[in-house]
Amino acid sequence: MTILITADLHLDLWARAGRDPFAGILPVLRDLDALIIAGDLANDPQRNWPWTLSRIARLVSPARIWVIPGNHDYYGATLDDGPLDELTKAAGVHLAQKQVLTFGTCRLLCCTLWTDFALTGDPEAAMVRAGMGMLDYARIRRAEGGLIRPEDTVEIHRDHLDWLSREVTKPWQGQTVIVTHHAPSPAVSGPISGISPAFTSDLDGWIEAHRPDYWFFGHTHRPLSTRIRGAPVVNVSLGYPDKVPEGGEAELLLRGLIFPGT
Repeated sequence: MTILITADLHLDLWARAGRDPFAGILPVLRDLDALIIAGDLANDPQRNWPWTLSRIARLVSPARIWVIPGNHDYYGATLDDGPLDELTKAAGVHLAQKQVLTFGTCRLLCCTLWTDFALTGDPEAAMVRAGMGMLDYARIRRAEGGLIRPEDTVEIHRDHLDWLSREVTKPWQGQTVIVTHHAPSPAVSGPISGISPAFTSDLDGWIEAHRPDYWFFGHTHRPLSTRIRGAPVVNVSLGYPDKVPEGGEAELLLRGLIFPGT
């Protein structure tokens, strides 16, 4: 069993740059049992998801592809998974929002997560900072009209964390792997700044309590990892093409290659 978990492909930007991030890993892609894209496939999903999914489906069987939405996957659209589900179904792939995927004795708990803005101890100030400085709150609309607010994504964070808490406590004899877009630990955030709470939550205590076997995430574009009670917590971002040197794509894309059951 071979599963690749990756994130932050931003394929619209790679196409604009005239680069193919997959060129160096084609043999790996052909042999995958599952490809999990943990957010940020492309901006403007109605325009860019059909061709990006078609591009990936030429390399991996579409039935073996799952997409977890990232913040950029709502840019130019509403904070609503219904249209994304329709786009994935049309491409023959799967949306994995609040979904449990099982492969043999391995289960993957998948969701976007967002953040609680509490990383630096003042969530109210962090939400004000994010609302002023994060493009999420200028490019994503609410389904009922107007732009989203930090309070909207905090509500989703709580819902997703509640879902993870329920699912992780259900009996399971094999490995438990958590896959989110947003980061779960300050240890993998990089230097902490006033905007960091929009990228990362401090879930170290949650991880210590629930003891998943792995946690993979994206969003930060920083190839950092740590261990919490022995569980690897690993960033699997590819990132923007202007930040990835020629020939450096494969190393980043394969950070989330796992072989469950071995």
